[in-house]
Amino acid sequence: MIIKRFLRIPKTVFSIVLFLIRNLWKAKSMPIIPKGKAEGVEFLPCTKDLAPCIVRLYPGFHKGTKLGIAKRAMLRLAGRKLCLVVEDAINKRVVGYSLYYFNYRDIREKTVHEGDTGILPEFQGRGIGTAQRLHALRHFARCQFIEGVSSRVSLNNLASLKSNLKLGFKEKERYYDPIMGEERVYLVCDLAPYRESLGSEIIDENPQTLERENL
Repeated sequence: MIIKRFLRIPKTVFSIVLFLIRNLWKAKSMPIIPKGKAEGVEFLPCTKDLAPCIVRLYPGFHKGTKLGIAKRAMLRLAGRKLCLVVEDAINKRVVGYSLYYFNYRDIREKTVHEGDTGILPEFQGRGIGTAQRLHALRHFARCQFIEGVSSRVSLNNLASLKSNLKLGFKEKERYYDPIMGEERVYLVCDLAPYRESLGSEIIDENPQTLERENL
C-alpha cells in the first residue's frame, strides 16, 4: 500500500505542473478582470491578497473539501485573470467568487471552464449570482481566442441550470457522474453575442498586443 502511494506521487506532481503550465500559458494573453458592481456588492479580480479568502470560502461550498494545490497555486499566479471575487460593498468582506480554468477539452474546443462559482446564502436570491457570471462572460468575450465558456451542472440543481440557460448556455451532453452519484449536464455558452458589443476591446492571443503585466 505504501509503495502504491509512493508511485502515485510523480503522477500527481506531473498533473499539477501540466495544469499550471496550461493555465498560465493561456492567462498570459488575457486582460485583468475589470471591476464591476451589482446590488450591494462589488466584483474584483482575485489579487494575491484576496486568494486566501477564496481558499477559506471554498470548503463551505463543497462539504468541507479543500481547494486543491494546483488551483490554489493558480489563484496566486493568475487569479487576476481567471477568478472573479464578490465583495460586500459595505463591509468589504469576500462573500463569493467565480473560478475559471482551462481543461484539456477547453484547449481543444477553444473554451474556458467555469470550474466553480458560489455566493454566501445571505446574498442569494438577489440576482447577484447571475450578475457575477454575466460579468465573467463579458470579460472572457474580450479574448478573441476564447470562443465559449463551458460548465457542468447537476440536473437536480435547478437554480444553477436555469441561470445557465438564461445566460445563453446550451446543453451539449448528459452523463452520470459515479463520484457524485448524480446525473449531470455539460453546457457551453457561445461568446459571440457578448463579443459583438465590445468592438475594439477584443484581444487576440498574441501577447504582444497586450500591455506587459505580471500575472
